Formats: sequence, C-alpha cells, structure tokens
Amino acid sequence: MIRFTIFGIPVEIQTWFWITMVVLGYMQFSKSVDSEMLPLCVTLFVLAGLVSILVHELGHALAGMYFRAKPYIVLQSLGGYAAFPNSQFTRTQSFLVTAAGPAIQVLLGVLSYAVWHYFPQEKEMFLLFFKVLTAISILWAILNLVPVFPLDGGRMMFALMGPRREKLAWWISMISGSIAGICFIAYGIFPFMGVMLLFMVFQNYQIYSQTYR
Repeated sequence: MIRFTIFGIPVEIQTWFWITMVVLGYMQFSKSVDSEMLPLCVTLFVLAGLVSILVHELGHALAGMYFRAKPYIVLQSLGGYAAFPNSQFTRTQSFLVTAAGPAIQVLLGVLSYAVWHYFPQEKEMFLLFFKVLTAISILWAILNLVPVFPLDGGRMMFALMGPRREKLAWWISMISGSIAGICFIAYGIFPFMGVMLLFMVFQNYQIYSQTYR
C-alpha cells in the first residue's frame, strides 16, 4: 500500500490496484507482443493506468475542494474513488464534482493523443505509453458516463433528476446498465467490463427492492 499527498489531497494506492492493472495489461498485450517485450508493455500499461485514473479522481477531488470539501483519494481494484467526509453538496455541486472526473480524463486523453500523433519521430516505447494513456483515458471516461449507479454517469443522472424522480432514476440505471453490459459482452468490447456492468445492475436491483418494497 502506498500513501502520499498531491495538491494537499491524501492519496492511497491499494495493492489490489497494482494487481488488477497488471492482469489487464497482460490481457491487453499477451497476444500482440513477443515474450521479451511483454513485461515492458505491461509496465507501461500499469503506469498509464495509474496516471489516467489518478487524474480522473483528482478531477473529482479538486472540484470538491472548490466547494470547500476536504477530499481524499483511494485507488483500488477496478479503479478508485474520491471521498468527501463530512461534506454535503447541493444537487448542482454534486453534478459538477462528478462531471469533473471524466471531463479532465477526456482532456488528458486528447492531450496524450496530440503527443503521439504529432511527434511520431520519438522512441517507440515513448509513443506506446501515450497511445495506451490515450486509450485508457478515453475509454475509461466513456465507461464511467454510462448512466448506471455507482458510475459517474449514474451519479450525474441522480443529481439531475433529484429525489422526487429517484425511483425513475433507478429504473433508468438498471435498464441502461443492462443494455450496455450485454452489448459489451456480445460485441467483445471489454467483456469483463460488461460483466461488471451487469453486476452493478444486480446491486441496483437489490437497493431498489430494499428501498421500495
């Protein structure tokens, strides 16, 4: 477990974050590169994932600080989260804090794309890092914008709809999560993420059943 502070925000990186990123990196490169290059490619994937996901969570945390919250960040298996203990946001503030994560991550992806697109003469491993950083940043942001709770898209939807339409928001979350999860699996687009989306839908159903039974 690693702990440090950035911009005055405590950050904790748990062991399972590294394990998960190594596994995902191996799955990404094991069939496309030879055995000698595989360790280096996986290492670049892990570093790119660390930068991208940390930037995502910093987006949330810095936006929260703007509204006088005192956040901390945890990177764990399958991502991470920014927490704001003893803080309360209005619906508008909650939406903005949530949106800041994928927004800054998309910006990182665009800047990373510009690096490897406009500097093709640089070393191969340098370019590979920025290509992976671009892919992770854009795809992670898109996945997080699926309107299923507890992803950012789901949280933003709940903030927009408010407590009066919370029941409808749960239905939208379950339906959109099911559709996205099935599509991810059926078309072979990150099938593991598709399974995770369907698991989130199941969790949503449990919360809905306990709340409105």
